Parts: sequence; C-alpha cells; structure tokens
Amino acid sequence: MLLNVIISFFLLLFSFSIVAVEKIPDEFVNTSIIEKLGDSVLLDHELTNSKGELVNLSTYLNRGPVILNFAYFTCPRLCHLIVDGMVKGLNSLSDKDLENVQVLSISFDNRDTLQTTQDFSKKHKSSLKSFNSNNDHWEFLFGSEDVVRQLADSVGFRYYFNDKSNQYAHSSALIFLSPSGLISRYLYGITFRPFDLTMSITESKKNNIISTVESLLLFCYNYDPNEQGYVLEAIKLMKLAGTVTIFMIVFLIYRLNKQKVLKK
Repeated sequence: MLLNVIISFFLLLFSFSIVAVEKIPDEFVNTSIIEKLGDSVLLDHELTNSKGELVNLSTYLNRGPVILNFAYFTCPRLCHLIVDGMVKGLNSLSDKDLENVQVLSISFDNRDTLQTTQDFSKKHKSSLKSFNSNNDHWEFLFGSEDVVRQLADSVGFRYYFNDKSNQYAHSSALIFLSPSGLISRYLYGITFRPFDLTMSITESKKNNIISTVESLLLFCYNYDPNEQGYVLEAIKLMKLAGTVTIFMIVFLIYRLNKQKVLKK
C-alpha cells in the first residue's frame, strides 16, 4: 500500500513537471541569445538613422569598434533600463578608453518610425557625457522587418512579439564588434561594470593596435560566462609574475657583473 502511494506521488510530480514544461511561454524559448563569437555581422544592409539618412554598419565600423544594442523605441521599460545601464557604465570610462568607439542602438520593431527614433534618441543621447560630448559616436537606427531580422540573426539576437500584450519579449545584452565586423563579446544584463566595458572594447580592438597595458590586461583577464564578466586568471598571473621575476634576476646579475668589471 505504501509503495503504491509513493509511486502515485512521484507520478503526480512527473505529470506536473510535464505540464510546467508544456506551459513555458514561447517568448522565453524564442528570446535566448545564441552567441556567435568570431562570426561576421551583416554589413551591407541599409538602415535609416535619426536624421533620416540611409546608412549601413560598415559606415560605422570604418571608424572603430562598435557597441551594438537592440531595442524597440516604444518599449515601456526594459529597453530604457538597458540603455540607461550602458550609459552609466560608459560615463565612467575615460576618453582614451572610448577612442574611435561607436555605439549603435537598432530598433527591431518595424512599427518604429523616424519620429519614434528621434524621440528615443532625444530621451537618452543627452545623458551620455563621454566621447568629449561628441554626439556622432552614438546613433539610433531603424529599418524594414526583413533587414533588421537578418541583422539580428547574424549576431544571434532573438526576439518575439507577444500579440496578447502587444509588446516584444527580448533579452538584454550589449554586443561588441571589431572594426572588421567580427563579433568579439557579449555582455548581459541591465547594468554593466566599467571594467567589463573597458575589457570588451579592448578585445574588439584586437585587429587594431592596442597599448602594452591593454595587452597585459587581456593576458591576465578572461571572460567568465558564469560570472558574466571578466575575471583574473591566477595561472596566467603567476606566469606573468614568474616571467617578471626571472627578468629581474637576470637584470640584477647583469648589473652585479657590470659593477665587478668596472671595479677591476
């Protein structure tokens, strides 16, 4: 009797789990980001900027690395939180960190117009104090449904329109592109640590000239997807410390030998 009760209990739990799985909304299944690190983003698709001009991504990548974020400009909440978090993080960086960096906010809502794009731009653009107040470094773009969908697919960004709520479901992430159009990093969330932003920008400059300090940072730190940020790698740090120690010993031996020769 007891065995039958136990079996019935677990069967009941199993049936609930099946129902729970079956009831997962499509928007949660269809909005996860598929990372495509090292892949090329589509560059030749035409979009419209906040001035009403037709442009493509290559226009911006020719200037330097790109921070890409997808939004829809009539979004009631999440898109604003993502953009605000990005702005707060970027405002903590130096002008040198942001040299030649471009920020692109692209709408995935085909209902967005030049007016909604300009309204969204006016709401957020003035809050970005970085880039020496040069507003040309941040652009807001919209385009046809097919063009934006193909562009989003090329970087693994997925979104879903919920007919009941008349809103889009989507993930929150910044996507970093190298000047050659390669996807170099994804940062997730609605807040972004200045250090993670700096490291992601540095990674996206890899096919350009980077400073010695930036090279050392890339050597010692690695992106940890579990932490969703850059973490110090102890083994690499020990290797670097060992190399520096050996160099110092060799240098001291050289100096001592040189002093002995001079005394003679």
